[in-house]
Amino acid sequence: MTRIVSTNITSPLGLTTAENYAAVRQGRSALRELDGCLGLPGRFCVGIFPDELRGHIQLEGFSWFESLVIASVKEALSHTDISVSSPRTVFIVGTATAGMAELAETPEQDGLYLAPGRAVQKIARELGFVSEPITVSNACISGATAQMLAQRLLDAGTYDAAVVCGADVLSAFVLAGFDSFKALSPVECRPFDMERLGLNIGECAATLVLSREVGKADDWRIVDGCLNNDAYHVSAPIPSGDGVARAIKKVLSPERKERLACVTAHGTATLFNDQMESKAIESAGLGDIPTTALKAHYGHTFGASGILEAILTMCSLDEGLVLPARGFEELGVSGKITLCRQLAQTDKKAFVKTQSAFGGCNGAVLYAKEPMAAAAHASAQYETLKSVEIGPEGEGAAHLTRLYKECLSDDARFYKMDLFSRLAYVGTGLLAKDALAGCAPEEIGLLIYTLNGSVLADRKHLSTFSNPQEYYPSPAIFINTLPNVVLGEIAVTHQIKGETTLVMLAGENKNTMDDILAATLAATRPAALITGWVDCESENVYRASLKLIKIKES
Repeated sequence: MTRIVSTNITSPLGLTTAENYAAVRQGRSALRELDGCLGLPGRFCVGIFPDELRGHIQLEGFSWFESLVIASVKEALSHTDISVSSPRTVFIVGTATAGMAELAETPEQDGLYLAPGRAVQKIARELGFVSEPITVSNACISGATAQMLAQRLLDAGTYDAAVVCGADVLSAFVLAGFDSFKALSPVECRPFDMERLGLNIGECAATLVLSREVGKADDWRIVDGCLNNDAYHVSAPIPSGDGVARAIKKVLSPERKERLACVTAHGTATLFNDQMESKAIESAGLGDIPTTALKAHYGHTFGASGILEAILTMCSLDEGLVLPARGFEELGVSGKITLCRQLAQTDKKAFVKTQSAFGGCNGAVLYAKEPMAAAAHASAQYETLKSVEIGPEGEGAAHLTRLYKECLSDDARFYKMDLFSRLAYVGTGLLAKDALAGCAPEEIGLLIYTLNGSVLADRKHLSTFSNPQEYYPSPAIFINTLPNVVLGEIAVTHQIKGETTLVMLAGENKNTMDDILAATLAATRPAALITGWVDCESENVYRASLKLIKIKES
């Protein structure tokens, strides 16, 4: 188990965990309705920092995203004696859309915009970290994925401490994208309610400082977690809730279930996500456990949400309370779950946090403030079954199309993808072809590293809303701006239902990649895993170096 040493929430409701919890405990919300928000036509309900508070956080020479992360991490560290200058302390950031606001301001890739991995490296240097920072970009479950990666690296003994920050900021880039999906509510969201209209977008940074040290018996701990993929659709959740249900069941033994105070749901307030999640909670046997959803206080904060909402739940359980789902009146989903309408009392000190995201990925993390037995993870040796190297070879983007037609198939889905996605799709397809037979879908995983990710798709999406007179954001374009979405495409094609994770680094650092791989294999022990580097800078500069591996029998 990983001990939680310190926390911080930096949001429109306050600059500390205590300020934020007090605001939520009082029923306050950061959401407000704005006309022409961030220059976009229409009315939006968003969780946005007021100018005065933003001015207090903004640092000269740093983007808003970078400034927000720095503020949150500094405040969390101020309550600890953890040394960031130790090579035994790792810094991990979970984010879905880092840097996109700056991309819109500097479309030619100059000025403030940096690829997320390099932006996090810049933050790490400012804060004094000496180890290589890691960025996890798994859309809305980025915060959960970052926590699980930190726990695994600590369990493996690679590091003694970890600072994990989940953060995303409000930008026209993201607002226009979700507007194109018609997923936004014009008023405050109401998770799981009959009258829910969609989600609100918010901005926040939330930080956990973690340690391998045993600590006190009543310290909060991350006990266990599970990540997986639906292998159903890249933007629509599987109606049965299979992925989320499998994740919950993986972390909850009957003994653990008996000790749960509540489920803190993802609860985006969209029609399909809430319906899916209700079925997942019910089928996992938690329909009678109090369930809360907290997005009506902040909006959907993407990479921050999995950490933000976990911290708030820890605070409430410290007071013997389960927080209500603000705005909830009547259940509007078919799954039989127990939504909290008002503050409820409890003497239990454990909860499970669920999440799901574009790309078909899901997560469940179990937290407890009392001793719980945790599984030990032995190191795993592996062998490489197949490998592949892909570059432009003088043909540019046409080389990928030729490889796809000659070696794989000719499905129309390929032609809707951005170049980064095509590269990953072809590379993994060449490895998976005729090689995954006999492996259970739940025992196959993907672990992909990149620098630039989906930047080419990002620029294309930018062109669809940058001119107010030609406002036409497209969901087909926007979906490709989330770099993990291609992992969902791969999962659907090859029915991969294990863990699918995208990690962004400042460069192809083999030592860091090997550390992450070793920790992931020890924790998940997949039957097969496709892993390696995939990066696309332009139509003529791209590279994939991938391998299909399996764990050696002990």
